[in-house]
Amino acid sequence: MSGWRKYVGVLGLCLFALSGTAAGRETHPLFDRYISPAYPSALRGGRMFASVRVNYDIHNDGSVSAIRVTEQTDQKSANAVLSAVKRWRFKPWEVTEGMPATIGESVHFVFDQERRERRLRMVISWARREVP
Repeated sequence: MSGWRKYVGVLGLCLFALSGTAAGRETHPLFDRYISPAYPSALRGGRMFASVRVNYDIHNDGSVSAIRVTEQTDQKSANAVLSAVKRWRFKPWEVTEGMPATIGESVHFVFDQERRERRLRMVISWARREVP
């Protein structure tokens, strides 16, 4: 795994783990397997920005379903994110009031390239959503 991918993966896991616990909100499922999306090759060639938001459901057995793109700037970036999210797995959990059998989440990936530093970066944010 290349250096920046490892960094992005670790950063994503840290942000995910801290997102619900810092403010004393509900607990989030823990990753059993996290796959980072491939960085869109179009950004390396001069385009400076891509954004993809995906909704998905996590089940208490750790599986992920109902994966759907809700926002995208381009199809290649959306495909990279979908390919990664489809392979995510979470640690199974006991069903409780704070951890229902199905948890809906939304993840937003922002890919960009900082011109001055000539480096690629990916910003990831998660939010819990209501499951229909």
